Amino acid sequence: MTTRVLTLVDRRYRSQAQPSGMIAALRDRGAHVEELDETQCTTDEWRDVLVRVDVAVARGRRPGTLAVLADVAASGIPVVDTAAAVEQVRDKRIMTRLLRDTGLARPRTVICSPEDLAGVDLEYPIIVKPVFGDNAEGIVVLEEPADLLRLRWCDPELIAQEYRPGSGADLKLYVIEDFIAAVRRPSPISPCTARSLGGVTVNDSLREIVNRVSKVFGLRFFGVDCLEVDGRLEVLEVNDFPNYSSVPNASEVLARRVLMRAVA
Repeated sequence: MTTRVLTLVDRRYRSQAQPSGMIAALRDRGAHVEELDETQCTTDEWRDVLVRVDVAVARGRRPGTLAVLADVAASGIPVVDTAAAVEQVRDKRIMTRLLRDTGLARPRTVICSPEDLAGVDLEYPIIVKPVFGDNAEGIVVLEEPADLLRLRWCDPELIAQEYRPGSGADLKLYVIEDFIAAVRRPSPISPCTARSLGGVTVNDSLREIVNRVSKVFGLRFFGVDCLEVDGRLEVLEVNDFPNYSSVPNASEVLARRVLMRAVA
């Protein structure tokens, strides 16, 4: 029997390695895949698709995409991941608060208005991030308090975090349920001076980070951005359904896990 998979994909992700690799792997395994983007989610077109769907998977953060994902789950169809879980990382205010609940080491972080930024108790340099944003969009590095004069911020709130340049490489944990891969990748905001990049052996300390994040956030497909500081790891962010860059077998693993979630 053919498994029918609904993919909800924001248009901006269509040209990326994921979910296109996962979709190709699903079709190679004989699955029938229906694809809808955020523009199609604003009509009733997706409701016609539900009668022929066994499982749904989303790679998107647009409100329309998440609204449809929630409705699909409410209809009883298994989804990966839930709209509520994605919203917890899409909104960095929620993510910041939940990271505290994990008990993991992380840079000191505050949520405040642009007007209140001058009074925060953080050691410079600091990173200023938008509440809603991904792929390092909108991030500003302030080297000293005087740099506040050049900050132009339109949103009512922001995320401020102590910045640790380190080697210029981030340690990224890529998770697909019980599958974990760890790689070092150049930081998007710091010149990389690391001597080598590539895969990292997944040890017990990395598994502990994944287990704590998974328990608090309730995600199945996710990434954890970490920084190595003075011999220990600090967690920077959690991301829903990342691109799984430098994980060569990610597409096949994703496809297998989606099919395992399908209605029997």
